[in-house]
Amino acid sequence: MSQDGTVIGARTPEEVGASAMKKAIWRLGPFLGLLYLVAYMDRNNAGFAKLEMTTALQITEAAFGFAAGIFFIGYLLFEVPSNLLLERFGARKWIARIMVSWGVVAALTAFVQDSTQFAIARFVLGVAEAGFFPGVLLYLTLWFPRQYRTQVLAVFVLSNPIANAVAAPLSGWMLELHGMWGLAGWQLVFLLQGIPAVVLAFVVFFWLPDRPQDARWLDASEQQWIDDTLAAETAATEQKHGRLRLGEVFGNGRLWTLIVLFFGVVFGAYGLGMWLPTIVKSMGDFSNSTTGWLVALPNLCAALVMLPWELAARKQGNIPLQIGITLSITALSLVAAVAAQGTPVVALIALCLGMSALFSTTPLFWSLPPMVLTGTAAAAGLAFINSVGNLAGFAGPYAIGWISGTTGSAIWGLLLIAGLTLLGATIAFVLSRRSDFTIPAAALLDVGELSTTKES
Repeated sequence: MSQDGTVIGARTPEEVGASAMKKAIWRLGPFLGLLYLVAYMDRNNAGFAKLEMTTALQITEAAFGFAAGIFFIGYLLFEVPSNLLLERFGARKWIARIMVSWGVVAALTAFVQDSTQFAIARFVLGVAEAGFFPGVLLYLTLWFPRQYRTQVLAVFVLSNPIANAVAAPLSGWMLELHGMWGLAGWQLVFLLQGIPAVVLAFVVFFWLPDRPQDARWLDASEQQWIDDTLAAETAATEQKHGRLRLGEVFGNGRLWTLIVLFFGVVFGAYGLGMWLPTIVKSMGDFSNSTTGWLVALPNLCAALVMLPWELAARKQGNIPLQIGITLSITALSLVAAVAAQGTPVVALIALCLGMSALFSTTPLFWSLPPMVLTGTAAAAGLAFINSVGNLAGFAGPYAIGWISGTTGSAIWGLLLIAGLTLLGATIAFVLSRRSDFTIPAAALLDVGELSTTKES
């Protein structure tokens, strides 16, 4: 099928493309988002387990922060190899393998007996989960042209705040089940939240199509439209930026710029994700259950804001500019939360605004690397950005743990997060002046427009 506007059967190429994208977005986006929701819960549930396990296992604040963050060292070491193996074996088999591995490790964390074992479990969990997120990003580049990518990424990454919003009251409730099966509440948090990953791995293996040609819910003309459109984009990208060989990826200046930007985003996301229960509980004499519901509020706000924010950014077209705005709002909101720490309601409102802006940054950011990378370089580059940037996932929880142990309050760690997100905002504003990372606003469609497009 050609891209020249010729009518094919009863539909034009534009109608075929809109139909294909509508099906792909709604069949793949929510399901992949569910997988990410489970992953995010398993890597962040230690924040709630901490409310009991640090006392039970006599783990210091700094030791907990170190163990929570060392997840990302294992993640870093195995991220690129895992993504290259995914390209070789296919998303269906490799993502299913990853999910079985991390689900088993997450559940077994319930049986650690001291800080050393906890740190080892977190490191192994990072190894087990390595490759999942960049693997899904690579998978999406095989399905969605550039103008649709931020949209499906927003649907996918929406799982972050939803996971926190669901996990917060759920984990608080699980802590209250102390004594069930002879286990402490913190043990039940790890055990019960690890099981869903193993179950969903079988769904992935038997249901997820590797490529558009394998999707029975796309007709032949829709499969061909996706192939033709992606091939044209790949050729245009390689003509503009050249085709990077695998070895050239790791010294590419554009990638390192994106890594520094991503570092600030991740530092904030995981610093807050791991320590927000402690920060909120320090605002008042709240029970574990009440803390869970209060922690859910900023995440719920983020979930409600992400899709409209992504749509507005996509229509404007200058993605780095929008990232600069969201990170600036994050920084200012976190400073306001620290200033209002004596007034819990105001501090919570500031946290709601800050987390909404921070989470809205993620789908915008991940639309940038495929604009300058293709093929195997994209597989390695996406994993490399995610793995090196995710060193902030180690640094964030550890630094806030040190600040908490030194000052007696984790809330002062918000100022450090604010400073790094402001650095990210500065980089984003610089990138906004380059044409490499700009999408023509007129070319973009949203889900509402897709839903009204004629289908046969």
